[in-house]
Amino acid sequence: MSPKSQQPFVYGKFVWPQRALKRPFWGEGSTIEPEIALEILREFSASEFVGKLYTKPNVGSWAVAQFDRVRSSDWYEAYQKAQQHFVFDMQGSGPWEVLHFRTESDESGPYVAVALRQFDKGKVPSWVATVRKRFTI
Repeated sequence: MSPKSQQPFVYGKFVWPQRALKRPFWGEGSTIEPEIALEILREFSASEFVGKLYTKPNVGSWAVAQFDRVRSSDWYEAYQKAQQHFVFDMQGSGPWEVLHFRTESDESGPYVAVALRQFDKGKVPSWVATVRKRFTI
């Protein structure tokens, strides 16, 4: 399932309030496959890193995300409209704050990088707690 690389990967999906009501967070009844893979490129601490963004087309394997395609995605449009209400829901870890997206490049060419930071205890946006409570049995 992983793209070919020696670096570690994390998996998940981007979530914002309107989407969270339709698809629960991981571990809360969600059985869907991850939509996003992040190859961890630089770790600043156990709770903050920059990752290379991979997406998975409807049919096929993981592909490095290019900014022209990212820009037209529903999740990037949601991020542009309300960054404070946008999180990365990481499998096995829960919601992380999205600090920014930017274009970077390496020997393989350009790609989209995303910077993430784990929310400080008690600092998770209130809408996340509300949605999680709704799906908890």
